[in-house]
Amino acid sequence: MVQTRKFGKTIDVHAHYLNEKIEDVKKEYSDIVPHVVRDSAGHEFQSVKGRSLTPISEQYGHIYNIERRIRDMDDSGVDVQVISVPPAYMSGFDHESSRIISMAQNDGIAETVKAYPDRFVGLATVPLQDPQAAADELNRAMKQLGMKGVEIGTSVDGKNLDSPELWPFYSKAEELNAFIFVHPINVQGAERMPKYHLGNLIGNPSATSLAVASLIFGGVLEKFPRLKFCFAHAGGFAPYQRGRFEHGYQVRPECKENISKPPSEYFKLLYFDTITHYGPALTYLIKSVGSDHVLLGSDYPYDMADFRPVSSVESLGTVSSVEKRRVLGENAARLLDI
Repeated sequence: MVQTRKFGKTIDVHAHYLNEKIEDVKKEYSDIVPHVVRDSAGHEFQSVKGRSLTPISEQYGHIYNIERRIRDMDDSGVDVQVISVPPAYMSGFDHESSRIISMAQNDGIAETVKAYPDRFVGLATVPLQDPQAAADELNRAMKQLGMKGVEIGTSVDGKNLDSPELWPFYSKAEELNAFIFVHPINVQGAERMPKYHLGNLIGNPSATSLAVASLIFGGVLEKFPRLKFCFAHAGGFAPYQRGRFEHGYQVRPECKENISKPPSEYFKLLYFDTITHYGPALTYLIKSVGSDHVLLGSDYPYDMADFRPVSSVESLGTVSSVEKRRVLGENAARLLDI
């Protein structure tokens, strides 16, 4: 049951979900559609294109078990989860496979949201390799399925998010007033980070930072100023290096090629989740970008998640009650129109 809390309804915008029923997608795609597999010992893994990827551990949560998920939400103080498919699932598919699988994923999420409308809000996944098809699927997902936006990766087939090929998608997303959640994928330099989980610890925030810089310096935010981009993991390194962006604009001609204003003006258009795992860093983020530009996030159900995201915000000593209320739910409710 959704509870009335000290700081109002809490909305987690960064939570991943798979609907097992997507395995029923057209038979010819059954070998590549993302699904859950079990090894001989009964351990569960997420599988894509025949490769077993991230283990699904009951220690942290569950990628598809709704009953377990709701119990975990109640335990951590989360009233509503904005659910999205792990973005790696749309990477590397041909256009037609990506389109079919995206539609199946979106239908599955919409079915779950319909069954639990007080607890879940859906974000679509789209075949961004084909920007026009992505625009069409986003239109279907929002107008017919009731989705509130879309999750995309930090790159598309090795191209940064400032690629002009993506303009038709951005145009449609702006027209639909879509919330765009950006999650790291296919991190650059991964071959140098095989040990110590550095592909996640360093690679993920690095990929997100590159996405932020590409959208700013590539002119995407100048051309589409009403786009609502929210970045996973507190924006990677970008919020903490924004002064470097600003200085580069002042001294380097390359930084002025596609934008007419300093980077700080475009930075004002961006949003970030709360996943820092460090109170002082989260306080800095809220104070530097503004409490109206930070949204609660958990990264449920993975081991790198913030398992107590509400407490992470509530415990911040120098953040006011008004600011906490915005971060915990008011900002998400406004941006997602819920």
